[in-house]
Amino acid sequence: MKKYTEILTEIGLTQNEARIYQTLLDLKRASIWDISAKADIHRRNTYDAVQRLVEKGLAYQILPKKTLTYAPVHPDKLREMVNQKVEDLESVLPGLSIRFDEKQNEREVYVYRGIGGVKNYIELITRVGKDVYGIGSKGSWFDVRSQRYMLTMAKKYFKAGIKTYPIFDAEVQKHPDMPKLMKLKKSEYKFLPKKYSSKSSFDVFGEYIAIYSDMTVGSFGEDITIYIIHDKILSHDMKKWWQFMWDFLPKEK
Repeated sequence: MKKYTEILTEIGLTQNEARIYQTLLDLKRASIWDISAKADIHRRNTYDAVQRLVEKGLAYQILPKKTLTYAPVHPDKLREMVNQKVEDLESVLPGLSIRFDEKQNEREVYVYRGIGGVKNYIELITRVGKDVYGIGSKGSWFDVRSQRYMLTMAKKYFKAGIKTYPIFDAEVQKHPDMPKLMKLKKSEYKFLPKKYSSKSSFDVFGEYIAIYSDMTVGSFGEDITIYIIHDKILSHDMKKWWQFMWDFLPKEK
């Protein structure tokens, strides 16, 4: 599990603020000198960080005292801070999205890498909101490194009405997660003959094509790379090629 300091910095506190807030939780109430000594932070930096915690509503000064004495606010305040940031973000997202869409080129190619890139790709599909047609699919939604995230995104797929039509490699049929995967996807699927299995796959959705490199059944591979092509004509033609394969492959029962 992540340490407290790491999580606190991820939600917006500085390293010093995170350490001092935890110190205040331990001491309950303390002078700048005591906080500085226990947190092992210079007094000047301690004072500045404490003042920022006060401004953020995570600490308060106790009066009257001959020396500056502070106490922490209950950690529930952290949840309030995060929720407020989410609300603030939601209020500006529509405008930011409009600006993003206005700058989209009709033709472009870019690359996503690693599990972080996979997540960016899934979020792109959600934004585009179109059905996904795949060839050489590997059932990689159950990669242990991203399974929880994928399950969350699958719910968004269904809510948005996005359907997937994968043409899997033959080996996926024997994968232990196959029944769970099919229940999750709730869509039609077919299988390629075994001799056409590969380490790559591609998806077509809307005006986009995604080409995966370094894939294995049930996994995205150690060096997963996804090439994203935004091209209306090319995506239209790739969908035709997908349709040809779909029409000639036997229907799964």
